[in-house]
Order: sequence, then structure tokens, then C-alpha cells
Amino acid sequence: MAKVRAVDRRLFLLIEIAARKLNRDADKRLKAEAGVSASQASVLFLLLRRGDRRMGDLSRTLSLNPPAMTGLVDRMAKAGLVRKTTDRSDARGAMVALTKAGQTAAEQADATLKSLNAELEQRLGDDVSDVLHDALTRIAIEEG
Repeated sequence: MAKVRAVDRRLFLLIEIAARKLNRDADKRLKAEAGVSASQASVLFLLLRRGDRRMGDLSRTLSLNPPAMTGLVDRMAKAGLVRKTTDRSDARGAMVALTKAGQTAAEQADATLKSLNAELEQRLGDDVSDVLHDALTRIAIEEG
């Protein structure tokens, strides 16, 4: 039997509200447990998993415009979490790398994010978590 749905399910609005709530909760917990914001944790996570990255790559992966990415990385460099250097292959670009303090914060943030993910999956259940992961991955990697 077909599921009856409202004409306007407000998917965008619900995703926006849920994302803000999750981000606010994650931000609070990450600051308490790892000493970094959710935005900083995203950068640290990428650097921890993938190594040194170009600013443009970080910007595209995190879907942040270049000025926002520059501001975020500059604040992280000032806090001693990352080191920003000129890209040797293209002097117009910059490379970002973890510092020792950044490595420690990245590992702590990674543990916090794993815990948050496990709690979310437990709340949603395996089937819903799988569907949500697939749907969000489609949206996140969609070119546009």
C-alpha cells in the first residue's frame, strides 16, 4: 500500500533545522572534549585522514567559499592547530598541515565525532541510518 504524504514535506527546511541542531550539539561537545569548534573539527578530520591539503581542496570538500575557508584556517593557525605554507607547485595557493597540537586535537575530535555518530545511529536504527547516509552522500557529492 502506498504511503500517504503531505503535498509539501518541507525536506529542505527539515534538513536545515536538523543540521543546525546537530551542529550546535556537536559544537558544544567538541569544544568541551577536544577544545575545537565543529568547523575546526571538520578541517582537522580531513587533515588527519588525508594528510596535508591545499586550501582549495579543503574549501571544495567542506563546501565553504574561499574567504570563509581562509578565515577558518587563519584562526586555526593562530590557535596553533595548523600550519599554512605556500604551495610549492603553485605559489598562488596555500597548503595546510596539522601541527602537533592540531594532531592531538584532531584525534580527540575524531573520538568525539565517532561517539556522536554512534549515538545518532542508535537513535535512528540501522535501516534509517543506512538510508540517511545514502541520501546525504548523494547530496554532498552532487556536482552543482
